[in-house]
Amino acid sequence: MSEHESAKVQAEEKMLEALFEYAAACHVDNILAEYPVVDDLTPDFAFPPEFNHRMKKLIASHNRKEALNNINKKTVKILPKAAIFLLVLIGSFTIMVASVEALRVKALNVIMNIQNQYTSIQTKDDNNGHPKQSNEQILPAWIRYAPNYIPDGFKVNRTEKRETREVIYFVNEQGQIIEFIRYLGSNTDLRIDTEGADVQQILIHKKEALLSEKQGIITIVWTDEYLFSLIGEEDRAEMIKMAESISKK
Repeated sequence: MSEHESAKVQAEEKMLEALFEYAAACHVDNILAEYPVVDDLTPDFAFPPEFNHRMKKLIASHNRKEALNNINKKTVKILPKAAIFLLVLIGSFTIMVASVEALRVKALNVIMNIQNQYTSIQTKDDNNGHPKQSNEQILPAWIRYAPNYIPDGFKVNRTEKRETREVIYFVNEQGQIIEFIRYLGSNTDLRIDTEGADVQQILIHKKEALLSEKQGIITIVWTDEYLFSLIGEEDRAEMIKMAESISKK
């Protein structure tokens, strides 16, 4: 037999061997059912090594096939659940983002409300230079309005004049301050911190006035030809009395 024919015969034998192994792997359950294992085999009987080797290959092939089938079945069961979980996760994330966005808008609104409610007195001041000041007890000639009554212990500390306002500062020995302002501009934007404050309407020179008390600070605002404000750390009654005493010089 030539070398070519010998190689052909070996190839055919390997193909038949593989075919038999494949057929046995496919019908191993039927074979086991038809030829059950007998427990009381004669101890002297022994299988040849080739048989053991082939049987191990058949069993391993069968186990791999069963394992693949189980994996496929579990995958089919798990995938729909995973898809549902993914959809729920995406939906939850969308809801979370929407909630965060709503929370952010709400927080911004709260901040804006706080800013609108809490603002100190503001006026437009076009004077870019330094204000004129005086520390004299006698008020300068340009101060046209001043209080005739000053609470006990307070005295004039300094005065200030800008293009939009005239200010008199009163201070006592404890460092408490009362500030009287006359606003000169016609486009004054005066804002008062009334958030959490005790606010009431009173009369100053028979004109409606707004009184606000917060954290020991009294603020009184009214109009009488001009816009006036009196702000200080003093008793409410004393502040009202001081405001009512303000007159034109």
